[in-house]
Amino acid sequence: MSKATVSGRQTTNTFAYMFVGAKAMLEQAERDQNGQLYNLVSCLIYCAFTIEAYLNHLGQLKHDDWDRKERSLSKLKKFKTLCGEADIEPDFSQRPYSTLHELFAFRDRMAHGKTTTESVRKEVDLPGDSFRLTTESEWQEYSTIGNARRAIEDTEQLVKELHKKSGQNGNPMNYLGGGIFGVQRHNAT
Repeated sequence: MSKATVSGRQTTNTFAYMFVGAKAMLEQAERDQNGQLYNLVSCLIYCAFTIEAYLNHLGQLKHDDWDRKERSLSKLKKFKTLCGEADIEPDFSQRPYSTLHELFAFRDRMAHGKTTTESVRKEVDLPGDSFRLTTESEWQEYSTIGNARRAIEDTEQLVKELHKKSGQNGNPMNYLGGGIFGVQRHNAT
């Protein structure tokens, strides 16, 4: 057996992997009720991560000092900055931009989760001697198949629009990355 050294460079487009993950989690949630809530939560978080990772991807392409600069910017400020440079004027009262706000808020609620106690007051029909009442927190109520579908659609639209208007070519969601490697055989002694 001979020895060799492999060297080269590899690029990983994290945003594209996050988007694949979001779609996979939605498919799982639609297919199976068991664990559906957790798959929907994952889908929504992956959508937020997709946008955040794409902002950092594009920021690195457009700014030599992005890695230093981006740490001081909120996710929304990064988005607004890159939109301004691409002559995009987002209307956050309309989709897909309103979904961006929802996804970032959801991501932050989940990342910085806290135990909550909420007051409940609800009119109910009593069917007999006993009944069961269930309520959901805000994040549980947001974790629906409809919201997940909308999040995937709007995430893709936001990324593609920013990509195109920033002068980038192709569909950014189609390229997970790749690498170029060389092999150098070692001489046997």
